[in-house]
Amino acid sequence: MAEAHHHVPVTLRLVLVCVAVVLLVPATAAAQQLQAFLLTSAPDSFADLQTHVGAIGVVYPTDFECSPGGEVTGAADAEVDAYAAAHALVEMPRFSCQNGALVHRILTQPALRARVFARLVGLAEDPSYAGLNLDLENDGARDRGALTAFVAALATRLHTAGRKLAVDVVGVTREPTPRPASGFYNDRALAAAADTVFVMAWGPHWEGSGPGPIAPLSFVRGVARYVASLPHAQRFVLGVPMYGLDWAGHSRATALQYAGVLALAQSAGIAPVWAAASGEATFNYVRDGVSHRVWYMSARAILARISIARGYGLAVGVWRLGEEDQALWSAS
Repeated sequence: MAEAHHHVPVTLRLVLVCVAVVLLVPATAAAQQLQAFLLTSAPDSFADLQTHVGAIGVVYPTDFECSPGGEVTGAADAEVDAYAAAHALVEMPRFSCQNGALVHRILTQPALRARVFARLVGLAEDPSYAGLNLDLENDGARDRGALTAFVAALATRLHTAGRKLAVDVVGVTREPTPRPASGFYNDRALAAAADTVFVMAWGPHWEGSGPGPIAPLSFVRGVARYVASLPHAQRFVLGVPMYGLDWAGHSRATALQYAGVLALAQSAGIAPVWAAASGEATFNYVRDGVSHRVWYMSARAILARISIARGYGLAVGVWRLGEEDQALWSAS
């Protein structure tokens, strides 16, 4: 998952305290809780959780990641853990590895695989947690089978201990997928093993691509339709992004939270426009002679995607809590 919004070929790295929390859809939209990521390294993320805890059911704090050698590193956030327990939230810390070469090593080198596996089991068995969120990205179809086997083995071990496993995957509209990186995930097999498959339903345009809508409605509908057609459809969570991207010329895009997007538009004296076809807001501006293009998720955009998920009977999750359009929580 991108560290600013999980994820396509490269997941945005906006914050690193990612807690996937189950957000609650406004009452009139369908009073159901959502799942959301909480970036424990970002104070605004925990503050947002505290403000909207009544709308949250599941939280995925991004406490752990892979070291340069592929080992599990990181530490639990005691404050977040205590808060989640006090408010009866389902908490499943996230282990994230975004380096495809390291993911390949974790899945295929027996000694490293065994060490990572044992460490993840130990983390999930902590009394504070209901289980674990596994976010392995940017590997390719060559390791599709290895990932499936790892998830199946991990899920079996966690289930024996009374724990659950959530797996994050890149959203696709069909199989086989035209994108090699997406071929890493066998959605059907992963859903048969894991308790939750969190689908990152965004990414046609990302930091490393040219500018464009982050999660076009047509793409999101296609992802929802596809996963809803699979066995164990009730285990899929349609992930909704809550960030923005600012492309400057031909450079990589910069990830922004909603508050940052508004500040940028105001400083540039620009009024964003609504792109009906994609269901997202956008605007252009020029700074220091460089043309910029911004696409971002407003409350209106987020709610439209939540509606799609509900229409297909899917659970909903968000990336990530903190500085999103606060109108989301009071929308009617």
